[in-house]
Amino acid sequence: MKFYKPDNLNELLGYINNLENKFYLLAGGTDINVQIKNGFINDEEIIYINHLDELRNIEDSERELKLGTLVTFAEILNSDLISNNFPFLQESLKNFASPLLQNMATIGGNIANGSPTADVLPLLLVLEAKLELVSSNSSRVVEIKDYFTGYKKTLLKSDEIIKNIILSKDKYHLFTKKLYKKVGARNALTIAKAAIACLIKTNNQVIEDFVIAAGSLNEFARRLYRVENYLIGKKFSELDYTEIETLLRKEITPISDIRSDKEYRFQVFYNLLENFLTV
Repeated sequence: MKFYKPDNLNELLGYINNLENKFYLLAGGTDINVQIKNGFINDEEIIYINHLDELRNIEDSERELKLGTLVTFAEILNSDLISNNFPFLQESLKNFASPLLQNMATIGGNIANGSPTADVLPLLLVLEAKLELVSSNSSRVVEIKDYFTGYKKTLLKSDEIIKNIILSKDKYHLFTKKLYKKVGARNALTIAKAAIACLIKTNNQVIEDFVIAAGSLNEFARRLYRVENYLIGKKFSELDYTEIETLLRKEITPISDIRSDKEYRFQVFYNLLENFLTV
């Protein structure tokens, strides 16, 4: 196993461009260190990046907020910029892990790890976040809803990294009610059995806009477009919850594992959505 420590972003991208073997980026290390300890990572090259301040910025502009990939969850929770622009994100993540892990884990790592249970992904999906992907000779922006293509599979090319997470301010303030709920075996330090994020805009009992995302219920976190399309434009009194349940069963495919039964996962998610729409 070889370790690299680039001096800056350009040197990092140069390393990545020239490496022929599989490599891992090491930042907070809350996941990769466990994999190394358990022998899942052996001969791969490790590039340490947690010291690169170029990737730890939070930039504010008129229409968007950019979070560098190395921004930690503690920095998110304590940022006045995020508090002023996206308090929903801050409030939703207040029970993320422990204070120790909050100071280590990075938002980019939570995304790049590709776990279906990643806390931040349902939130970024409903906030319609975009990812800035860069290499030594290119830069592109992709919507996070398109980033995952399968279980731990993404659009990221072998010579690219996630540089920034981009949050648009354009629509966020229009939503009148918001929900994020992670259900696990305990309140803190838990892996989600099911996670839901919703944003809704209403006017005179009509649902004018609705966004929903699910975590821990598919091979990757995803938006539920069938449910969104059914709800938008309807009055609350017109909602058919049998139809909503049918649409949900087409969009989420939970599994049974050591942590939970698939039908329990589905029912929990359905109950959370029903409560959000009726309370």
